[in-house]
Amino acid sequence: MLNRYTIFIYPLFTLLLSCLVIAAWMYTLNVYADSPHLKIPIQKYKGKHYISLHDLQRTTSLESTYDFILQRGKIYHGNSYVVYQPGLSIAVINGMLIRMDYPVQRVKGEVLLPLQLSGNVLSRFYPEYRVSMKFPFLSMVKTQQEQRDPFEKKREIPRHTSKDAIKFIIIDAGHGGKDPGAIGKGNVREKVINLKLARMVRNELGRRLKGTRIIMTRNSDKFIELGKRTEIANRQLKNGVNGVFVSIHVNASVSHKISGFETYFLSQNPTNEEARATAALENNVVILEDENRRKQYKDADFIEALMITTQIQKESSMLAESIQKHMDNLVWEFKSRGVKKADFFVLRGALMPSVLVEAGYVTHHKERTYLLKSSYQKKIARGIAQGIVNFIDTYNREIIKEN
Repeated sequence: MLNRYTIFIYPLFTLLLSCLVIAAWMYTLNVYADSPHLKIPIQKYKGKHYISLHDLQRTTSLESTYDFILQRGKIYHGNSYVVYQPGLSIAVINGMLIRMDYPVQRVKGEVLLPLQLSGNVLSRFYPEYRVSMKFPFLSMVKTQQEQRDPFEKKREIPRHTSKDAIKFIIIDAGHGGKDPGAIGKGNVREKVINLKLARMVRNELGRRLKGTRIIMTRNSDKFIELGKRTEIANRQLKNGVNGVFVSIHVNASVSHKISGFETYFLSQNPTNEEARATAALENNVVILEDENRRKQYKDADFIEALMITTQIQKESSMLAESIQKHMDNLVWEFKSRGVKKADFFVLRGALMPSVLVEAGYVTHHKERTYLLKSSYQKKIARGIAQGIVNFIDTYNREIIKEN
């Protein structure tokens, strides 16, 4: 039987314990607002320094989400956000591309953010804190506002977004495997022509650009999802290293009279209805992809976060102009259809100068015949390669000027 002492003390003890738990929980939620000095442990993984996203959230007021289908995460605070993907040495902070020295990792369900990225995020999201990183801790010290000079310039956060020299080229042979692409009379399949052209472009570039890595998204007749193609490219990006992405295709039309070659760069505002139709034709491959992965083409948050920046769009336009110009210099059999813009899914995720080349029409009788000739394919390939080389020369000269 409980005595009166026990009956009185037990509820009091329970109430006190509840208050302590609530206070601890509220402290955890508001630690950022209340603490002038925060410390987050730095972890080592494969010899590199990382911050655990769990530790980051436990110490600050950051929130996060993770898409297990797309394998992409988002960290946000107020109106600020960062989008990352395990395995990539790049992230997007508030629409700005950030390059890192080593990639984000996901180990046993835990997300590890490179120290460089963690410091950048915290500096941007919490400007009232001064961030310092010295193993074994990342420290955040609240700035004494009243002691600061009111005319002191706002401290600039290192952005790591200055141009980096182009050191690799991704050559993407469109379609492949169960996806034949456009089909012309006589069962002429786009995927076969694309691969031949891509191999020729690779060989031309190999001769002209010693020391630059030339990477094929596919070197055989296999199916690769559109999102995987740009992921192959993005995995090569890191601090100090940039690249270009060139997707090679041939076109088709309901009109057998249309012929010629053209080069596209990404835009959600197509040049004209013909450009819109071309993009729709190329994008139709998503019906062959895994149903879950199709979400990546409709994910509003991802598209918003990884929307191509004005700078990358400008560089893509320059790359397209260079390729189109040099194809036009070499090819006289059919006319240049110029540079155009459209919303191609295969270009949407590329975080570097990127274009899509339509080398001709398999639905035009004469042009289809030429597209099957090795001598004509070499002309097209040389034009594409020369356009890439000239763009890189111009781009890298600008890098030297800036640095």
